[in-house]
Amino acid sequence: MVLKKRWALTLALALMASSFLPLSMARAEEVEPETAEAADVVDEDETLVEPEVNEDSLKYLLLVDSFETAERIPTRRLSTPAEVVVVTADEIDANHYQSVSEALSHVNSIVASNGIGVGSLNGNDRILTLVDGRRSFMYPPIKAIERIEIVKGGGSALYGSDAVGGVINIITKRGDHDETTIDLNTGSWHRHRYEITNQGNDGKLGWFIDAGIATSRPYSFNGSGDYDSRTDYHDKWVTLRLDHRFDDRNSLTLDVMHDTSKNSLKWSPHQYDLHNQVALTYNFKETTSTPGFLRYFNNYTHDYTYFYDYGESRMQGIDYQNGWELGQHKFIVGGEWHQTATKADQIDFSNTTRKVTNQAYYIQDTITMGRKWTLVPGTRLDHNSQFGSQWSPKVAANYSPDDQTKIFASWGRVYQAPSARQLYTSWWHYWYEDDIPYLYEDWHGDANLRPETGHTETIGVEHDFSDKVNVSLSLFNAKIHGFLDINDNIDEYSNIHSPSNATPPNTLRWINLDYVNSSADEQRGIDLTYRQRIDKHWSYNLGYTYTHRERPLGSEEYISHWRVPKNSYKASIRYQSGPWKASLWGIMGSGSDGPYYLNDNLALLDFNISCDVSEWATVYAKAINFTNQNRHYGGRNWDGPGRMFQFGLDCRF
Repeated sequence: MVLKKRWALTLALALMASSFLPLSMARAEEVEPETAEAADVVDEDETLVEPEVNEDSLKYLLLVDSFETAERIPTRRLSTPAEVVVVTADEIDANHYQSVSEALSHVNSIVASNGIGVGSLNGNDRILTLVDGRRSFMYPPIKAIERIEIVKGGGSALYGSDAVGGVINIITKRGDHDETTIDLNTGSWHRHRYEITNQGNDGKLGWFIDAGIATSRPYSFNGSGDYDSRTDYHDKWVTLRLDHRFDDRNSLTLDVMHDTSKNSLKWSPHQYDLHNQVALTYNFKETTSTPGFLRYFNNYTHDYTYFYDYGESRMQGIDYQNGWELGQHKFIVGGEWHQTATKADQIDFSNTTRKVTNQAYYIQDTITMGRKWTLVPGTRLDHNSQFGSQWSPKVAANYSPDDQTKIFASWGRVYQAPSARQLYTSWWHYWYEDDIPYLYEDWHGDANLRPETGHTETIGVEHDFSDKVNVSLSLFNAKIHGFLDINDNIDEYSNIHSPSNATPPNTLRWINLDYVNSSADEQRGIDLTYRQRIDKHWSYNLGYTYTHRERPLGSEEYISHWRVPKNSYKASIRYQSGPWKASLWGIMGSGSDGPYYLNDNLALLDFNISCDVSEWATVYAKAINFTNQNRHYGGRNWDGPGRMFQFGLDCRF
């Protein structure tokens, strides 16, 4: 089996090489004299003049030339010392994605379950998710998203060490023209979704509003044929973004997000979740190379059950950033004050609120050295109210030998303090028998937890062999000491809450995993992506990710692949002609831990086809998980939602 996998990978690489090498040589022969001369033009201080970008080719290759998340200032793709992938609004609309997790599931090196969430990035489940650059408990609705920027690799200096695997920044839409959209769809398990958006701009004020309802009956899991009562939902949401522009360089943004979700659980008749978020941001120096902002945000989440409420948390904070460009240097400095509050000690019904405050200060310098080199050193100082102060330095370098290539490397230190929930929260789960509640499981934080420490490294290369072919390759590694995780055991005392013939309930505790000989939890691997545009109608992507995770918990090394398969393969082919758009996505994996899944291998197919039947209406159809082998990577020992079909109508006025 191993030999077959290696042979298949070797053959795939050979086929990819044979397809792009002729294109590369053809490009060299077809370069016009004026283009060749332009490539060598430099300014007086030896800074490489940015080449012209073929936006049409980038769009077909699902590439974007500039982004802001990697260094928190605008940067160009081939001068940024990291691999950055962007999911654009055009791609979201073309595939009629219904959730952020569905959109991310098609990105190479990301493991995600459609409709459930993201499991890992670069083999690591320590991922920082942002909305418009701020920390968030929730995803915005998919139609309110302008783009999703995924930075692969550690981002400790700018964002903190919870960005071990990478950073996912969801950027929402500004209202820039007058338009109303209505999206109606229905599908398997009586799944219905009704969504309306309205946007506009009067020159100074822009607005974007999104509201909707989504419902579903319980869905079946892969292979089981049964329907689980935990998976039905009735969601309602509304989001609002207001942008007031004072002038070309200054604006004020208000973001409001609200959603509720209700479903039925076998351990209680109803569950009701509430999420509210509000943020006010003053943006300044927007048209410069080092824009700044001052922001206040407040995130609140509360989960309710029929018998008892639990899971109440609030995060509020103030963020500030400014920057200056001085010669070959782009300095950015920033500060953050974040406070997380959670209800704790709920086992004894005291409902005590515990708070953890973190202050952080960071500085980073992007240094352009001549035509080819970029060096990005930075450091971050975190002062936690429970664990004191700690520095998190990071350094990254990028080398561009020509205007089609970049070679990059980065190193960063990991320091992540336990959250308020991990430290203090305790709550119960109940199941019901004849309307009588019995204790099913109880969860506990631990005030004696230690911070996680370690380091991350990434090296990689990206090359445009032509305006039709792009290849990226990166190697990643992360080592974490004191890894924070949930420990599952039996709590004997709590059996008194259950009937005499019941199994004692589980007690789940947050712990620092103690490894043999002070070893670390280590994730390392390879990420390879190949993109090619065949012609004006057809394009395709191929991706492969190898992940190796070691957790030396006993006398022998323990290889853990319960949240990420050892080998992951992704392929897609896209077609566009006139009013028609279609895409076929394949997601394959092997080497998952057998005890956690029905099978250690999986092969998924997602299909989407749409037609613009008029200037204002699009009809579409989708098949999700056509092979019925979806997988749940959220840490639960069951597989994900089964095969689903969906039909919809999208109207624009």
